[in-house]
Amino acid sequence: MKTSSFLLFFLLACSFAFFPACKSHKPETAAGAKPEVAVQTKDSLLAGISRGACFGACPQYKAMVYKSGYATYEGERHVKKTGTWSAQLNDEQLQSLYALIRQYKMEEKDTAYINKYLADYPAYLLWISDFRARRQILVNHEAPPVEISEFTQLFERILDQLKWQQQSKARRDEE
Repeated sequence: MKTSSFLLFFLLACSFAFFPACKSHKPETAAGAKPEVAVQTKDSLLAGISRGACFGACPQYKAMVYKSGYATYEGERHVKKTGTWSAQLNDEQLQSLYALIRQYKMEEKDTAYINKYLADYPAYLLWISDFRARRQILVNHEAPPVEISEFTQLFERILDQLKWQQQSKARRDEE
């Protein structure tokens, strides 16, 4: 009898000793929900554009502008600058870009403008992230909304005015 009482006491003592070790320190969420990540980097993407290839001589490049004003450019084909380039927007250019995003309400636009009957129309992607999470807009249409076309032209004009510095030369495909 003493042995069984001692054994019961020993098991209870051990189980209470390990309870704190089982406690989770992870934030509690609803069943199946992922915890939200509240990490906001100071230099996240503000706006970007990527123009893709076509059967003709369409410019093919990708340019990204970050909230700090840092910009990157990767030129591939049918562009003045090939390779990887970087630049820094001045305060006026950066504020102008913020104003364009807000004026044209780019974060409220649809995510795709597509004409499914166009086989080879120069498509492009826009990325916008001012107040909201990053929004990607696919444009593959001969007549997208005027606001999309105007924003794109003005954004590209800002990019053209930058003083780009080459970071690496373009890779040439092996023949």
